[in-house]
Amino acid sequence: MTGFRRITLAVLMAAGMAALGTSASAQEASQPPGATGVTPKAQAVLDRMTGFLQAQRTFSIDAQSTRDEVVAFGYKLQNNEHSLLTVQRPDKLRVELSGDIRNRTFVYDGKRLTMYSPDDSVYTHVAAPDNLGKLISGLLDAGVELPLIDVLYQGTTGTLAEGVRSGVLVGTSKVDGVACDHLAFRQVNADWQLWVEQGERPLPRKIVITTRYEYGDPQYEATLDWNLKPKIGATTFAFAPPKGANEVDFVQSAVLAEAAN
Repeated sequence: MTGFRRITLAVLMAAGMAALGTSASAQEASQPPGATGVTPKAQAVLDRMTGFLQAQRTFSIDAQSTRDEVVAFGYKLQNNEHSLLTVQRPDKLRVELSGDIRNRTFVYDGKRLTMYSPDDSVYTHVAAPDNLGKLISGLLDAGVELPLIDVLYQGTTGTLAEGVRSGVLVGTSKVDGVACDHLAFRQVNADWQLWVEQGERPLPRKIVITTRYEYGDPQYEATLDWNLKPKIGATTFAFAPPKGANEVDFVQSAVLAEAAN
């Protein structure tokens, strides 16, 4: 998958087609796969989700996530993160990330991207493309780990299923009390699962990724709470450096500059 190979630098989804076994319905599992190996029912859910995401002009996502860290002797630690993303198409984005491993702020105003690390008291400004789609592609190329960049990428290009070897609709499952279509996919180096809200708002509500062939099979998991009418103020997409913060250079600025062309 052209986009998804890079998305694994940030975050996406997971957990075993091998473990599905007979849990997928016999009817779904027996259907002939489509061009990408995704069954028609699973592809239909993806298409509904993609179309709905791309139609939203303004939204915010409040996400709680966990990320596995494999340490000495295969011991697995789970690190927690909280992310709040606010988007205003075509050229505005703000991300606030706080967690056990890192804390970051990203602000994009249509002309430049600002990245701030409160732990290090440093920030950087870099010229950015003039729309969100180009920005996301540039960040992926530069290896910048932006929270839920996979969801933003799907909402701009809709290429999530490229390179998928197999994918099925497992059935109905509830996430925070909301009925969702549960999908499961396998790629070369990752298994991922996706829960998409049923009904009039086919939004991704939960995502899980398991990285295959990496020691300990580390896993990433996130639950997403959506607001399709967020309050946006005059300073939402502006950044004022905190007192004492130092400006530094962004070493991958050339990659974003190339994405702007």
